[in-house]
Amino acid sequence: MNNNPFADKRFLVVDDLPMAREALRTIAQTAGAFAVEFASNYQDAIYRIRNNAPDVILCDYILGEGRSGQQLLEELRRFNLLPDESIFMMVTGEQSYEQVVSAVELVPDDYIIKPFSPDKLLFRLNRIMAKKEFFAEYYREKRAQEYAQALAILEQQKQSEAGRPYRFEILRQEAEVLLAKGDHEAAEGAYRNILDNYEFPWARAGVARALHKQNRLDEAREEIERAVGATPNFFDAADIKASICIDQGETEEAQRVLDEVSKKTPRNYQRKRLLAEAATLNGDSDTARAAMADVVANDTMPGAVSLEDRLALVRSHVVAGDKISGEKVLVGMRESEIQNLALDEQASFAALLAICSPGKGKPRFTGLRPALLSAELSVHARLDIIQAALSLSDNPLADQQAKTLMAGEEAKKVFGSIRKFYALYGREVDFRELQKQVALQRIHHD
Repeated sequence: MNNNPFADKRFLVVDDLPMAREALRTIAQTAGAFAVEFASNYQDAIYRIRNNAPDVILCDYILGEGRSGQQLLEELRRFNLLPDESIFMMVTGEQSYEQVVSAVELVPDDYIIKPFSPDKLLFRLNRIMAKKEFFAEYYREKRAQEYAQALAILEQQKQSEAGRPYRFEILRQEAEVLLAKGDHEAAEGAYRNILDNYEFPWARAGVARALHKQNRLDEAREEIERAVGATPNFFDAADIKASICIDQGETEEAQRVLDEVSKKTPRNYQRKRLLAEAATLNGDSDTARAAMADVVANDTMPGAVSLEDRLALVRSHVVAGDKISGEKVLVGMRESEIQNLALDEQASFAALLAICSPGKGKPRFTGLRPALLSAELSVHARLDIIQAALSLSDNPLADQQAKTLMAGEEAKKVFGSIRKFYALYGREVDFRELQKQVALQRIHHD
């Protein structure tokens, strides 16, 4: 009988250097691996994991071409390509890596500093496997989005003797589940419970996220400033700060933060999307266009670039006054794609086309008008509708959408953009009157 726990496990070694790959394969085989495959770069790793997720991934931190193992892990999590049961171990020659992994939210299962012996790797892998087995039942319930059952399992594990080594991981998973199920106040409490015991940067960021979800923006900003100040290379915290700044209407600060971090992580395309949003709201068309063009051209994960991304690129062209480029992107979209969109995305498409090419876009936009007056729409869609309605002199529709936004939770975020739109079409006086009406409604409601 074979007692080797890795005898039936598939390993994937990710390293851009051939000699390093061979060395890791030898070590994996010495540990008893059933099969060992190679990935020579980031894209190759994504392809292999997407097609058949391995049981164990040994990934070098530096992957060449400006990529890192951390970015690979983030992409795998972003697209749900890596089952919780799979082991992801980072391999690095950097003694300072501990400072990196202690800050990030999306952590590998473990890391190991080169050089290391097969025995040391085997010890680490066995330890991780024991942890995976401990959480196996929880993973199944979480994957099925059975959050109540998942929380019940975590609570039971928290009270057990076997759960003692995993205390903080249990608390972290508990907070993440509470966020996922939308219980933001409870999530805030769970993260604060962690902070009562230890000042983990990711827990501080978790408090900020939970407060942000509750629209307690000033408190969220205060918490995330603490996380960013304590760990300057905690880039996820910078993203959270930027998102909060956007919702506070401080788009210039949001853009500054994201521009600085994006220079250090040029291939993080989620961050580039957020940068484009901040720059668009801030009126910086050059930065917005460059960021979204980079996303559309280079976010190469299959299915990563959405139609919403193309709409965001069009918005950046509109901010720049380049309606020809905006129209070119819009007419390149397939009609079958557009018809399958949700109403708010159809509204954005029609509105942006009406702005860029009134002859082509006005009939479609006018046809949607009755639905737009009563539908629940995204913030981006409403902003697009306001600008299109103003450009077509449909002032009642523009005013209705503007009042809805200014009376909602996103008011600070969109106020500057709406004011610019009304100024662009010479309706500054009307905008101030809308402000008064919304303010009076608030007073009456209160």
